[in-house]
Amino acid sequence: MDMKINKILVAKDLSKDSSRVIRYALELGCKFEAQVHVLHVMPTVDSSVLNMVALTMGADNLAKFNATNEAELAEKTREQLDEIIKAETELMKCEIAHPPEVEVHHGDAAPMILDVADRLDVDMIVLGSHSKGKLHYAFLGSVAEKILRKTHRVVTIVPPQVGQ
Repeated sequence: MDMKINKILVAKDLSKDSSRVIRYALELGCKFEAQVHVLHVMPTVDSSVLNMVALTMGADNLAKFNATNEAELAEKTREQLDEIIKAETELMKCEIAHPPEVEVHHGDAAPMILDVADRLDVDMIVLGSHSKGKLHYAFLGSVAEKILRKTHRVVTIVPPQVGQ
């Protein structure tokens, strides 16, 4: 089978394992001469909390506050991801054919990752695994599991031990 990977989406939070997972995706990008897209999804605040704050601040003031803070936070997140990409690229032995592209969005992680993967028509999704334990997984599920169940794309899960 001739496998060609042109576009890779790596979706990662900014945890301590972010660099390792991003580097794994960049290494894959080098090997396949693929475009790597780095995605971070910032969680939204629970609607019940927003309603309580809106009652105190007023809905218009809250909307303005959220718009300003979300834009600033997204920009700072982009900068952090750019720094991680730069640091990891310097450690790599191969040349990146295409500079990685960074996107930051707000929303629920799994549906957002799937939407971006569809929009970009990626060939592979790379995700990190948190290994939070059986109890956490049983009650909360995981983003990786939701994506595996709902996508038709190749998904690579990078466990915490890889690259250490």
